[in-house]
Amino acid sequence: MNIAHLKIDNEKCIGCGLCTKVCPGSLLYLNAQNKAAHVPITEFGWNGCWKCQHCMAVCPAGAVSVLDKKPENSLPPFPVEKTARMMDSLVSNRRSHRRYLRKNVDRSLILHIISLLQNAPNEGNKELVEYTLIDDIRQMDYIRGLAYKKMEDLAKQGIYAAGYDKASYEDLKQAEKSVRPDMLFCGAPHLLIPHAPAGNGCWKQDTDIACAYFELLCNAHGLGAIMMSYCMDVLNIMPDIKNLLNIPDTHYIGMAVGFGYPEIKYARGVQREDELKLDIKKFI
Repeated sequence: MNIAHLKIDNEKCIGCGLCTKVCPGSLLYLNAQNKAAHVPITEFGWNGCWKCQHCMAVCPAGAVSVLDKKPENSLPPFPVEKTARMMDSLVSNRRSHRRYLRKNVDRSLILHIISLLQNAPNEGNKELVEYTLIDDIRQMDYIRGLAYKKMEDLAKQGIYAAGYDKASYEDLKQAEKSVRPDMLFCGAPHLLIPHAPAGNGCWKQDTDIACAYFELLCNAHGLGAIMMSYCMDVLNIMPDIKNLLNIPDTHYIGMAVGFGYPEIKYARGVQREDELKLDIKKFI
């Protein structure tokens, strides 16, 4: 049985055994002819195929295909001498953007970036993270208007999001006069909310990693982004409005990411080398 549709081209296989060393499910081995082969694949998950495609990705001869994916359709890696400098610059120049242009991002670009999140690390490659997306300014304005009014009504009653009080609420309100146009969503025209079934795998880590990857991808594609927890804390005290997002109550939400075309662009990255708190251990 082979539910993963794992195929090995014996004519191309050079018997290097790399695929046998990277398969987390230990499904591959070298047969008597020194060619890659696999055991019956009857399930996906811990005791079967992890859907990670490591076997196809590692094969230098392109002899392995899996899950109906062909090796020739995979993106090749860029030379490290190019990617290292690019990644250094990307990480050093990432910003939390709090002001945006009132302009919709092309939906095809948004979906392209989100599709790349399938490559983000997640526990056991279970891919349990789901995404709720607001991709239109009008829709964002609608949910922002409802939530903002409700937030102010609750504040007048002395009801604030968990971890906040009157003083911290007023501090956020004050920042609206300079740093951000609204304290809830920073004026972002779009919103992405990663969420996952609570209690299954590493649901908290998986969603947080998805947020971090999405923010970096936005910056790489010329978009601004900001990871926000306050807006989700506020929505937790207004279940009627939160229900509009149609996210299952059994799902965990750590953060949401606001994004769009940035109103303000930064001319250079920051310099934090002297701020690193690093404790190097030596035991022998």
